[in-house]
Amino acid sequence: MDEYSSKRHDIAQLKFLCENLYDEGIATLDDSCHGWVNDPTSFVNLQLNELIEHIASFVMSYKIKYMDESDLSELVEEYLDNAYMLFSGYGINDSDLRRWQKTTAKLFRMFSGEGICTTMKT
Repeated sequence: MDEYSSKRHDIAQLKFLCENLYDEGIATLDDSCHGWVNDPTSFVNLQLNELIEHIASFVMSYKIKYMDESDLSELVEEYLDNAYMLFSGYGINDSDLRRWQKTTAKLFRMFSGEGICTTMKT
């Protein structure tokens, strides 16, 4: 993001990054439904942490550039917090997973236009 990019472009880039984090996160979970064992020092989890940090940096720039867009930036920050909590420990429990999935659903609904229709037009 730079000072010359349009809001539509910045939101599209943020959406892409968040979807990429979701896809990478789901890929690490495997097909099991509960009681995952996690290695926060593994290469995959280190990459997830780097992606979380990159998105967090992007969101900070977004907040500075679009000070009136706090709903989106706050939801992305909540999504990142939940993702970090989910993947940073040695175990992944169902409540953390459900919290991350709930935040993911809210964020992706906002990206799909339910929460930022007017934002996307500018």
